[in-house]
Amino acid sequence: MNTSGLIDNRNRDLWESLKNIYEIDIQFQNRVDYLVFSQSNKAIIYVPKNKIDPAAFTHELLHIYLRTKKVFISSGLVLSIKGYPQLSRIFSDKLLEHIGNCLDHVKMLPEYLRLGFEREDFLSDYSTHKFSKEERKIIKQNYAGSSVLGKIYNSSAIDLYIGKFFAVKSCPNNTRNYTNELKELETLDSSLYQILDKFFIAWTEFDYNNDDPIFGGYHSMLFDFTDELDNWATGKKII
Repeated sequence: MNTSGLIDNRNRDLWESLKNIYEIDIQFQNRVDYLVFSQSNKAIIYVPKNKIDPAAFTHELLHIYLRTKKVFISSGLVLSIKGYPQLSRIFSDKLLEHIGNCLDHVKMLPEYLRLGFEREDFLSDYSTHKFSKEERKIIKQNYAGSSVLGKIYNSSAIDLYIGKFFAVKSCPNNTRNYTNELKELETLDSSLYQILDKFFIAWTEFDYNNDDPIFGGYHSMLFDFTDELDNWATGKKII
């Protein structure tokens, strides 16, 4: 397997340890970004032919690493949300993928830094502001409106609200200050904000090295999260 330029002294041990657990295939393609797909004990890492970079490669390795720790938060979130019809109308597939990715990144970043990589190389869009003024305007203008039928919520605006919350909260760029942006979200819908924030805090405190199935798992956390979201959505007219 050709790993030239992808493995160095920082990620070699991680690479070797993962190869003992996963059957990893590397595919070089004409693409702009790295991507990993894993199922069972097999994984494929797609590598841009013109961007051979151990930092970006390690990012994908760490996604696999979380699987070895039995962290499947993305698929768990999808299954949880799909169990609630009202929530399924709000959470698009793209949003669910985004949230899962953000939650993975929260757990990956400390390992990435521990290996000796630079924070600014963790994401290709590291320097990009995660919540633009235009996005804030779209959410504020479209989130909810009044009609003869009462208050009506816009599912696309809620989707964007939730997506931006997780994008901001998981942003690895510690030079960014999103206090004002988060305050706007909280002011717009404090109930939804508190549900999201409670879940995010619980996730940051979750220790995937704790094997206790009752106190160490994240499944009860997901259940509480989706149950609270369903209670929030119940009775609301969302289109």
